[in-house]
Amino acid sequence: MSYGNMITRKIYFHSPGFIKNIFATVYGYIQIHKRYGSYFENYLRFLWESQFWDNSDLIKYRDIKAIEFINFAIKHSAFYENNCPINDINEIKKFPIIDKQIVRRNTMEIIPRNIKEFKYKFSHTSGTTGSSLIFPITYECFQREYAFRALHYQWSGVDLKKKPRIAIFAGHPVAHPDRRKPPFWVKDGANNWLIFSSYHLSVENLKIYIKKLIDFNPELIHGYPSTIYLLSLVFKQYGHKMKSLKSVYTASETLLDYQRKSIEDAFQVKVFNWYGNSEMCANIVECELGELHLKLEHSFVEILNDKNEEAKPGEEGRLVCTGFGNFAFPLIRYDIKDIVRLSKNQKSKCGRGGIIIEEIIGRVEDYVVTPDGRYIGRLDHIFKDSVNVREAQLIQRDVNELLIRIVPEKGYSSEDEKKIFDEVKLRLGSSMRIRFEYVDKIEREKNGKFRFVINEVLNANKLSV
Repeated sequence: MSYGNMITRKIYFHSPGFIKNIFATVYGYIQIHKRYGSYFENYLRFLWESQFWDNSDLIKYRDIKAIEFINFAIKHSAFYENNCPINDINEIKKFPIIDKQIVRRNTMEIIPRNIKEFKYKFSHTSGTTGSSLIFPITYECFQREYAFRALHYQWSGVDLKKKPRIAIFAGHPVAHPDRRKPPFWVKDGANNWLIFSSYHLSVENLKIYIKKLIDFNPELIHGYPSTIYLLSLVFKQYGHKMKSLKSVYTASETLLDYQRKSIEDAFQVKVFNWYGNSEMCANIVECELGELHLKLEHSFVEILNDKNEEAKPGEEGRLVCTGFGNFAFPLIRYDIKDIVRLSKNQKSKCGRGGIIIEEIIGRVEDYVVTPDGRYIGRLDHIFKDSVNVREAQLIQRDVNELLIRIVPEKGYSSEDEKKIFDEVKLRLGSSMRIRFEYVDKIEREKNGKFRFVINEVLNANKLSV
């Protein structure tokens, strides 16, 4: 849920609850029109059929779509125009591997010259490094992504088109961060969603969350595993079985084993894990039998080791993606820096196709703890519009202070700092001190990545409520 500019946010936050629900519902109706058009319907029908294709047929489909996409980019994008059209998917290896920094420096050259032929909107990503990327996405690609989500929901018996009751615990600032009394949620009547704040999870408030969740009686819970995990701890003590609940879906963070166990024990339903990215160039989804399927209909994904060779079953590798859904911003061999481990057994139990992934590695984030006892588990949103930030890291050594370490781009100014400061306050509230530190680089760990949030106050594995 988006709130537009600061004036719109101010009006929203100062409105009574029923007005906030109207805001959310109107926004929901607008999103329904964008998400569930004819392309969504057609693609969902295709996915319902293709999910049980043999991998040989899926690979043929994937390769045809990838070749068509690559040749489109060569013809229409200045960034790729020096390459020759390809006829065989193996020729993709002639293209260099690119990463977010390369894409950021060449955004205008990547956008195709004929982009006006498409209906599109702008999207953004920050990722766990705080480095923002703003790019166009076609409405067809947007609807296509929701078709993949609707298919995944159907695996647990939830039909998105019937508007089931869904409780959402993600990065939506639906309540002012300084708010001390409920509600910490808002109702989107258009979609039949109850959207909870992920920024008010104190021990006392968690009990209030659970009561509201039970009253709502959702068919599905969707959100960050770090947030739903905290709910599960309290639900074990104060909750009771929700008759309508069919499943819990986690996304945007690595789902850790202890989180899964706690969530499934508390809510007595299966957790389905979803992996995707804002660039919409990879999709890994968990089936009802617990296998992770890399969807071949979604994109052309290479899983490469440190030598840029294809990882073998049982090995780890980086996801290097050619997502052939978004013709408004073609990305070829885009290294998204996330690592997976391939399963040794590539024959699926459920009969669905795709590459079987044993484990998704990465995206592990700590919590930030506020002085009033709230646990905040996902904060990359604060850099979503920060095009002048190369990288960023959040460090908490004291419960009353958060250090924001930034590697700035040349155009970075005090205005950028203020925007980031405002976004932090929007989520953490006014009681925490915010300190900025500017550095030339951020040290990596052994795997080449760095932790976006480092919390020296607590260990997320040892939380107790």
